[in-house]
Amino acid sequence: MTLPHVGVILHAEVSSSITAAAAAANEVETGGLLLGWWEAGNIVARYAIEVADPDATTSSWTRDEERAQQALEGALFDLSHPWLGYIGDWHTHPARCGPSNQDEDSIRQASRGYEQPLLLLVHRADDQIEARVAHQGYIRTLTLHQFLAN
Repeated sequence: MTLPHVGVILHAEVSSSITAAAAAANEVETGGLLLGWWEAGNIVARYAIEVADPDATTSSWTRDEERAQQALEGALFDLSHPWLGYIGDWHTHPARCGPSNQDEDSIRQASRGYEQPLLLLVHRADDQIEARVAHQGYIRTLTLHQFLAN
């Protein structure tokens, strides 16, 4: 079965927010939620919201569901955009490695609960951001359409 590409439109604020969070976390992983919407076959990533993990290490960040839900509700209230919702996760790797098998498994599993595809962004130590898209339990090929200025 051949699955179509999923387009990703990544706003500049997303990458700058993730890069700033990575720098502030130093050698410890950090991460959070991606907020945006789906439009004409594309995932539009508009905001990256950090969700603290007090137990994060140099090789691990875990999303606490209660903290994540509070961050999501707060961001949706503050930003008050009618299309805005959860579209995936992001986290940092203090090494020059992209998404791990565990990262891909996590986004694949999460995608089973959503009608639309979910996005995973991983920020590497060399300031590169790698992306994965999962839809209904499968990793999909993605096409990054553009970086939009704010």
